Amino acid sequence: MTKGFMMIRCWNTGVVMGVTVALTLYAAVASGGPRSYSAKPLKEPVRDAAANAAEFTKFNNWLNTNYESSPPDRRQALKEHLYSIIDSHIKQLHERQGVTYPSDSDLLLSGCYMWAARMGVYGASMVFDRLSTVKAPGVKPPASLPDSFKLTLDGDLFVLSSSVDAWRVTFPYYFMLGDLRDFETTNGLRTQMAIVSTGFGRHVDGKGYSQATIMVVFSPAASASVFDEFWLEKFGLTIADRLPEPVQLMPAYTRYDVKSKMHTEAVFPKTGSGAMVIAYMGLDGTYQWNRPHFEDFLANLLVKSAE
Repeated sequence: MTKGFMMIRCWNTGVVMGVTVALTLYAAVASGGPRSYSAKPLKEPVRDAAANAAEFTKFNNWLNTNYESSPPDRRQALKEHLYSIIDSHIKQLHERQGVTYPSDSDLLLSGCYMWAARMGVYGASMVFDRLSTVKAPGVKPPASLPDSFKLTLDGDLFVLSSSVDAWRVTFPYYFMLGDLRDFETTNGLRTQMAIVSTGFGRHVDGKGYSQATIMVVFSPAASASVFDEFWLEKFGLTIADRLPEPVQLMPAYTRYDVKSKMHTEAVFPKTGSGAMVIAYMGLDGTYQWNRPHFEDFLANLLVKSAE
């Protein structure tokens, strides 16, 4: 078995140390190990600062009057619009100060995360509590996570991990953790799924903007062959879509649907037990703009290897 020197983040302490390991452990830390998230996508906000502040005021007033009576099938769109305001604000903050987390009080960002918490976005209440020194009325208790997930806020990063088996990933607090599920698939596999939305990017045709989506899927007892076949089909991918070169040492598949203008990419990390896929999806323009953050997400994925 080939040996090599890799950077491994110590699971219990978070300390990074150099150790000699088998290169077959590459899936535990994708090529190069944990790293900071790129600043490349932190440009070109949807709105300038004045327009974004005006949009928040308008949207805040509308939510105060209409949110509780809004139909459930509209609430996802409301979350996405709220996060477009967050995204523009973060990009402007980064342009002015070179950071993504405010050093002083930030009323607009606090107001956004107050609403995100009320809307039940996972982790939003943690950010609101960190940003605000005053408890606002009407903020609901934190959205309850499924028992097999853990979520913490470490500085300006969320840390999402599994208590079913040892995987963990970190991503910026301004990403939207949209859904967490623990369920059984139609082929009988117990499955964990996390859906994370990135920042916003403009569409290639110039008609609007949207978030890209990162999906983490893990089955603790699945065989890789059964799991891979099932999820390739679900993502509309085939063997013909496999890339000749891996993405960060992981087998990767990609396709572009001309009609929907949707890019779909999936990588299959090697795990010590069970099976995993990380998918990345986005409309033309959004996909390309946010892909550096997908690469960072993969680099910050830790998967416990076989003992």
